[in-house]
Amino acid sequence: MTGKILVLSAVLALAAAGSLAAQQAGDGAGTYAKTCASCHGPAGAPSAAMAHAMAGLPDFTAASMTSVADSTLRNAILNGKGRMMAAYKGRLTPEQVTAVLAYIRTLAKH
Repeated sequence: MTGKILVLSAVLALAAAGSLAAQQAGDGAGTYAKTCASCHGPAGAPSAAMAHAMAGLPDFTAASMTSVADSTLRNAILNGKGRMMAAYKGRLTPEQVTAVLAYIRTLAKH
């Protein structure tokens, strides 16, 4: 009986974590639309003109984005990237950064 309770507890914990990730992604969509979409594109793929103007601009819909570490993306969001990307440290709350990151993760095609 104790084993079944542990398994059930683990399943419920995983379901709650999945629900939290989905909620964060939903919250992140609005922040992404306001702060990221003008360069990265509304659906995560920059326009050809924007990609040409900003060399190295990531396409969040690319399958290769799944191999980019969360810490790398979080660092880019918080500290910016050179002169091309503004730093959002102090402009976004930690919760907003986490939500935007969760939303970006939903954009990659697997």
